[in-house]
Amino acid sequence: MGSKMSYATDPGPEDGPAPRESGTQALDRALNVLLAFRGTDTERKVSDVSRELGLHKSTASRLFRALADAGFLQRNEENGNYRLGVTVFELGARYLAGLDLHAVARPLVHRLAEEEGESVNLSVLEGLDAISIHVVQGTRNLQLVSRLGRRIPLWCSAAGKALLIDQDEAHLRSTLASAPFTALTANTITDLDTFVARMATVRQQGWALNDQESEEGLRVVAAPVRDRHGRVTGAISVSGPIFRLDEARVAELAAAACRTADELSRQLGYGFGDVWGD
Repeated sequence: MGSKMSYATDPGPEDGPAPRESGTQALDRALNVLLAFRGTDTERKVSDVSRELGLHKSTASRLFRALADAGFLQRNEENGNYRLGVTVFELGARYLAGLDLHAVARPLVHRLAEEEGESVNLSVLEGLDAISIHVVQGTRNLQLVSRLGRRIPLWCSAAGKALLIDQDEAHLRSTLASAPFTALTANTITDLDTFVARMATVRQQGWALNDQESEEGLRVVAAPVRDRHGRVTGAISVSGPIFRLDEARVAELAAAACRTADELSRQLGYGFGDVWGD
């Protein structure tokens, strides 16, 4: 039999009167109670949370009741523990529905460019191209200037490979069946079989490299960004001249791009699909 839930039941006996508190103090404490549910435990005891936060037992009880009345918490009538309520779900769903890739990514892209000193792009898939929707120039000398809206073919761009990272061989062959594989440099991949083989490495390492494949003297690393459904929705890339991006520096920038892409994915709701029923 499933647990019975209620919204406004007394959590248990109180240990005498608690000191009076201001509205701001009460709000701060209520928010801290909610934040106490960020861990892996789906249910919490009032007594445990009160000790954890240093709250008087009667204060904690009052806060739990108020949060339950508003739907932020639910009380399990079988054991007296509390879990997050439907209001949290509703607010989270509205947050996810209102997310915009460009708006959420902007501060992360700027931070990455500032930390690494190299140019950073946010790209999305459009047809057979990766198109830049946000560009931040690096702070180091000799930057290879990119531009907003620039299109680069998927087969010769790091972002393009990152955008295709989840496609298996059959899907890749279907997606790129009409691709001309035009050579832009001596390093450009010019046939589908070679590209499919290269993508196996990209999937294994979790990031992509453009080694002078679209422009002589340019190296680029890119990592995929996922939405709350787990689908690749964009790519974050870091670029620089080959004399600065040796093998060791490429590895460093790839790790930084992956960290930023992972953080952006989390902010877009990736990893919470089961919670929201997606």
